[in-house]
Amino acid sequence: MNKVQIRYLTQFENVNQLMMAKESFEASHPDVEIIVEQAADNFESMRVFQTEAPDIMDSGGWWLFNQKGVFIDLLPFVRETPGLEDDLNAGIMRVATKDGTLPGLPVDVAVPLILYKKAMLDAAGIAYPTDDWTWDDMMAMAKKLTLRNESGVATQFGFGIGPDIEDYEPFIMRNGGGYLEPDGSTARGAIDSDATVEAFRKIIDMYREHKITRKPGEPSGAGELHQRFALVFGFTWFAGGLERAGIGELYGVVGLPRMPGGVEANMIYMGASGVTTKSKHPEISWAFLKHYILERMENFQQPRTLPITRTLSEQSRMNRHRFWSRYLKELDSVQVSGFYINEKWNTSRQLINDDINKMINNGMDVRQMLKSWTRFS
Repeated sequence: MNKVQIRYLTQFENVNQLMMAKESFEASHPDVEIIVEQAADNFESMRVFQTEAPDIMDSGGWWLFNQKGVFIDLLPFVRETPGLEDDLNAGIMRVATKDGTLPGLPVDVAVPLILYKKAMLDAAGIAYPTDDWTWDDMMAMAKKLTLRNESGVATQFGFGIGPDIEDYEPFIMRNGGGYLEPDGSTARGAIDSDATVEAFRKIIDMYREHKITRKPGEPSGAGELHQRFALVFGFTWFAGGLERAGIGELYGVVGLPRMPGGVEANMIYMGASGVTTKSKHPEISWAFLKHYILERMENFQQPRTLPITRTLSEQSRMNRHRFWSRYLKELDSVQVSGFYINEKWNTSRQLINDDINKMINNGMDVRQMLKSWTRFS
């Protein structure tokens, strides 16, 4: 019997769950063979798509799924599956759908929150933060939690983050600013807006004035983020790492602090897997994607990513977990990241981070620097 071959081109290095999904799908579909192939990056994926036509492709970011003519719309398949459209997380789908289409099922989904080491707050006599705390509250708390020796070297930092332009985006959003205009066409009017500049000044002051987190290149005796950092800006994968290391019980979790702009928002990191327009077997390809991403609770036994359906949240019991329930709740507030709607902005990240280092270490003017970033988009 000649088997139907479905070629799956993946950019992910850890393919354990994918290979287990392949095994279980082939067991229930003996006439189908899933062939898993590896690509290094988006450039290689597009080269393979143009020459060898895989049935399914994935990406750790969203750039591939903004390309016209590469992926079919999965919404018709979703709507043909009883109950699935209502089961999919509304916040995730709000970001994943584009122009009324769904080019891929989201995978590797993560959002950032603040994790705090309970013993450090207890030792300082500080009450645990709650979701109504403000940026100023966080700065004041982190100051009390930052400890330095007689030489001025920090032995404990109050807050751990970045420095990285992506990590700062949620605070910009929450102040009413943004990196790009909503259609992704330009940074003008967004990165140089008053709301963005105000939030960015607060971030730079965090390093220069409050001195509660490590500057680039600063000597430190605080170790890694999970060691002597009291508050940590942590994506879902960081929380997962704490759990796998057996130290998750030492931490609590709270939402990001409120900014003066008063916007309830957060960014979301995710990739996706989609069926290509060149697939000769789109129905079977969809069936495998559905099995791999939507039907295997095993994906979340040691989670570093969030499930995209209510059913998986319940089956995995993540909706009752001290960490994951709060991360799942945060999905209600997610917005589209600038890194998903403009590849030029995304590829300029290192240049932007170099400028951030100059603002932190050399005191370069924030407004002028942000205005100069309009050249990146």
